[in-house]
Amino acid sequence: MRVLIRADASVIIGSGHIARCLTLANTLRNDGADVRFACRELPGHLLLRLADQGYVTYALPARYGAEEDQDIEAALPWQADLSALAEEIEDEPQFDWVIVDHYGLDARWEKAARGLADRVMAIDDLANRPHSVEVLLDQNYSAQALDQPYAAWVGPECQAFLGPRFALLRDEFQCEAIAIKSRVERVLVNFGGFDAAGQVYATMLALQGFDDVQVDFVAGLHNPHWQAMSELAASRPEWRLHTLSADFFALMQAADLFIGAGGGTTWERAALGLPTICISVANNQQLNAQLLAEAGVHLYLGPHVQLEAGRLRDAIEQLCGDAVLRRSFAEQSRLLVDGRGARRIADALAAPANPGSPDTVTTEQGA
Repeated sequence: MRVLIRADASVIIGSGHIARCLTLANTLRNDGADVRFACRELPGHLLLRLADQGYVTYALPARYGAEEDQDIEAALPWQADLSALAEEIEDEPQFDWVIVDHYGLDARWEKAARGLADRVMAIDDLANRPHSVEVLLDQNYSAQALDQPYAAWVGPECQAFLGPRFALLRDEFQCEAIAIKSRVERVLVNFGGFDAAGQVYATMLALQGFDDVQVDFVAGLHNPHWQAMSELAASRPEWRLHTLSADFFALMQAADLFIGAGGGTTWERAALGLPTICISVANNQQLNAQLLAEAGVHLYLGPHVQLEAGRLRDAIEQLCGDAVLRRSFAEQSRLLVDGRGARRIADALAAPANPGSPDTVTTEQGA
């Protein structure tokens, strides 16, 4: 099977789209598939990292127009994007699948992409635009909790996989839950691969009074507050500041409390039963984070732009001393995720075409 993945990473977009696509790509490659990536050369792109992991990559232009908006949800000039992609792969045979994980592309791009592949899959979180695909994945809890969020956006040929049961997690997250201690001893802080919102530094300031807690801060690439954080961490022997971590899973396993955003690590935390204080750093994280809080999965403090430092300190103090609440968060989290989502999606892509009824949308939801 030949698969082409179209996704981007940048300081503004973040690394989450590439991270989840890479997890699926690794599962497909382990099954014998030839998987390739096409990404724009935006500031903070991850093309070299993908190539280092053995993937063929196609570099697309960072911009298709002088005034193009670089916002995470901004619409791309879809014809220009597809034209650039077609030029890059013009000598390649037809792909079996194109997988697109991009908020700036919709059904127009997907229909035209059928000139490159037999079938098309979309990964989405927003449910705000039409898709023309055979398979759609939305791994968010909001996709499971809301009533048919994609009913108006996909056609009858689409098989939709909705909810955290299909979350794209590495195999290591098929694991035992962490132990919930009587009091928090280690905290892990991370707000994505870039932390453009500067929330790691804000959390570092809030943690200054917790002298009996070991803290790992994973700041991400190109962090805007790196110098200030380095100076603070140098005076605190119980703090460790990392750009990235070669073994983030081990840091998560060792932690008793996680402070972070509402992105892809949400499902990694859930698989481990790692109690979390969640702060959304992008608009597309807010609904999912709020619904998870209402379901008793984590403590959600709202968008970072509205958060007062005192409220974060109070939340840390509350969770550090409340083992009952942390245990409840862990139990509710573990009910959502079993770590086999990538396997389920890989199996769906390997299945024969048109497995469902021709006049109904097949929707599978986590439960």
